[in-house]
Amino acid sequence: FRSLSASPFVLHYPSAMAMQGQDWDTVVIRKTGSKPKTAHDRARAQASGALRIERKYEGGRNRNGPSVNARKIEAETTDFKHRKITVEFKKALMKARQQKKMSQKELAQKCQLQASIIQQYENGKAIPNGQIISKLSRALGVSLPKIPKKKKVKGDD
Repeated sequence: FRSLSASPFVLHYPSAMAMQGQDWDTVVIRKTGSKPKTAHDRARAQASGALRIERKYEGGRNRNGPSVNARKIEAETTDFKHRKITVEFKKALMKARQQKKMSQKELAQKCQLQASIIQQYENGKAIPNGQIISKLSRALGVSLPKIPKKKKVKGDD
């Protein structure tokens, strides 16, 4: 049941006599309480205890402490470089391919590789891959020189 009162937000429910066993009261629905508009009102509300202000220190700022590993990274002096094809390997590869009278493209097709990979190996720009090297040596019928592994530095785990 809705009454036609001045405020559309006030709902009147039937009294206890109309619905026995029910506890109906008048319920007022409205927005949250109004906030103080001036500094004077805010101070008065804060003094009365109705308003409590909590400050968030460093709130909204991306402030992180120094990284734990920052010192380790800065102290790192080793060069991180990939292994490259040695001069002996690329000369042996070119010599074996030319003795078989094959082009780079033909060797690539025989090894099921791209011609650009053969070019990279012959130019010495490729990163050595054991599978590719074994395919090349099988296709050419020659054992190609092994590429030395990186030496471990003391203190490196």
